[in-house]
Amino acid sequence: MTEPAIAILPYGHRLGPKLASVPLSDLSWPLGCPERLTGKTVGDLTPSDHLLMYPNSTVHLRLRRGTRARISLMMGEPSAIHGKHDRMLRWTWRRFFRVLTFHEVLLDSLPNAVFLPYGVTQVPDWRDLDVTKHRSCSLIASAKRDLEGHQLRHAVIDWARETRADVDIMGRGYKPFERKSDGLAPYRYSVIIENVRERNYFSEKLTDAILCASVPIYWGCPNIGDFFDTSGMILCDSQADIQRAIQSASEEEYQSRLPHLRAIQDKAAWYGDFETRAAQALRDALRG
Repeated sequence: MTEPAIAILPYGHRLGPKLASVPLSDLSWPLGCPERLTGKTVGDLTPSDHLLMYPNSTVHLRLRRGTRARISLMMGEPSAIHGKHDRMLRWTWRRFFRVLTFHEVLLDSLPNAVFLPYGVTQVPDWRDLDVTKHRSCSLIASAKRDLEGHQLRHAVIDWARETRADVDIMGRGYKPFERKSDGLAPYRYSVIIENVRERNYFSEKLTDAILCASVPIYWGCPNIGDFFDTSGMILCDSQADIQRAIQSASEEEYQSRLPHLRAIQDKAAWYGDFETRAAQALRDALRG
């Protein structure tokens, strides 16, 4: 029996007649591309093959002319951003082979939903980084102010500036850097504030800090302990918690948390490879 192919459609591609002519070499193949498909296009995929794609505004309604492969969705944003897809999927879920998601509303209501935490990373070279610590604490922020986490970041920044707290403010909204690791690797601590506080949702903000051996002063996923041993983190529920953690940050506490932080780095790297985990989850569902 021919093993089904599992490919990931990169951002920017959409369902429709043009998709069939896209070379398969343009797709991502975390589990490898079968030899039978070398030099072929999306239109050559069979009904037993699979395409994983990120949701977009047309995926629920557009016809998939010329594409015979089964389509599954990967949800990579919290409900605060992808809420419209949560609502649409109540009616369109049958269009998809599987919906890979961490949204509890979908996991509780869709018969084809499969649990897949997000994660990802922007420091894939983490093992080669110089993580010598010569600064106390960083906070990376953009100029965005739309979501609760955006607003909390700026509130903490305002406080840090007013009190002259030992925090380096970095990011596109403040002091840009070339590589993500520049804002993490030299620091014993980093203030990590997710864009939203939602069960099962954590992002590269957390995984990158772990991989750079920077203790996360963390506000975000309320059940993060389901995914990591949190002994290497400082968990916060409020702005006041974050401010206290910054004020009490010390070399001694960092050294006490560092072994716990290093112990979860491999798991953070595993979560960081989102597309491979998505392909594996789909393969497991097929074998299920």
